[in-house]
Amino acid sequence: MKKWPWLSLLLLFLAYMGFGAYLHSRQSADFIWWLAVAHAVLEAALLTILWKPLRNFLMLGFQSDIGYTAMALVSASLAVVVVSWIQIFIYFLVLLAAALLLRVELRIRDVGNSLAFVTILMISLLGVGLSRLTVDFLMTPMAETQAAIELWTL
Repeated sequence: MKKWPWLSLLLLFLAYMGFGAYLHSRQSADFIWWLAVAHAVLEAALLTILWKPLRNFLMLGFQSDIGYTAMALVSASLAVVVVSWIQIFIYFLVLLAAALLLRVELRIRDVGNSLAFVTILMISLLGVGLSRLTVDFLMTPMAETQAAIELWTL
């Protein structure tokens, strides 16, 4: 195998760090953070291990008139969701684009599906985890220190 695609790895890492910063800025509950981890696992799996079953499932929709109608309804519904939640959709689009870029780079370098899955998943989880730890360990003590200073300076 040739050298690792460091730029793509960094872009995926920074995309998930940015998403974690967005979750922090919205003061998301722990449940939302766990959903972000589940999204990272699902995205990595769909782009690597589950790619052929996903492709076969999507191709079923183009084999009949009912499938075309269902695809049109799903597309229209997705368009409504995109317009309604444009800010969060942009984050998910950036996450998908960065993961796809890394997947293409790994595919060019003949990396197998299992190693590609582990690579994409670990970089994604590292980005989300590091953003969460940064928030918990760096930002929280500063806020407590600031609150203590304000108490003493009344």
